Amino acid sequence: MSLFITDSNNVFGMSVQEAGLYNVKVIKAQVTKTKKRDLPMLTIDVEVIDGKYQGGQIRFQNLVWDDEDQDHLETSVKRFNTLVMAVGVQDGVAIDSLNQIAQGIQNKQLSVDVAWGDPNNKGQVYLEIRGYHPVNPDGSQPNGVKRPNAGQASPVNNQPQISNPFPNHSNDPFASSKGTIDVKDSDLPF
Repeated sequence: MSLFITDSNNVFGMSVQEAGLYNVKVIKAQVTKTKKRDLPMLTIDVEVIDGKYQGGQIRFQNLVWDDEDQDHLETSVKRFNTLVMAVGVQDGVAIDSLNQIAQGIQNKQLSVDVAWGDPNNKGQVYLEIRGYHPVNPDGSQPNGVKRPNAGQASPVNNQPQISNPFPNHSNDPFASSKGTIDVKDSDLPF
């Protein structure tokens, strides 16, 4: 019996590098709770099924069920209804639990609008799903918007970069007003 069968579609390293509209398949859906308020939450991971980023994953997308008051409840119903309608659930189906949704959307296909989110507490920026739709017959459509600050060093300890409040003065006390310091070898103490 073999250990496994090689498969070029089952390798690490594939990722989605641009925002846009992607046709995806739900590869993971699980119900958990939010950390702060202990609210029920559906976490999903999706995988692009066509185009340039086929096989790339968009992970850890969270949909929170909040029924604290009527406004929050109505927003939660719309949020989850949008998801289930995008995967093809028909009108009139009674949804009893988030577990039912998690089981029902597993391996279903849909399209998602993705955009770059805000930096997390470590300064990292990831794609976030902003909308759910039925599969797009025109295929996935990256929009060319790549990760913000890609290839640039992030600020240390998430401290904002502070510009010089005195633009006509250097922060370097050893710099001359001309921008350079000329030191002759005879001026050095060694």
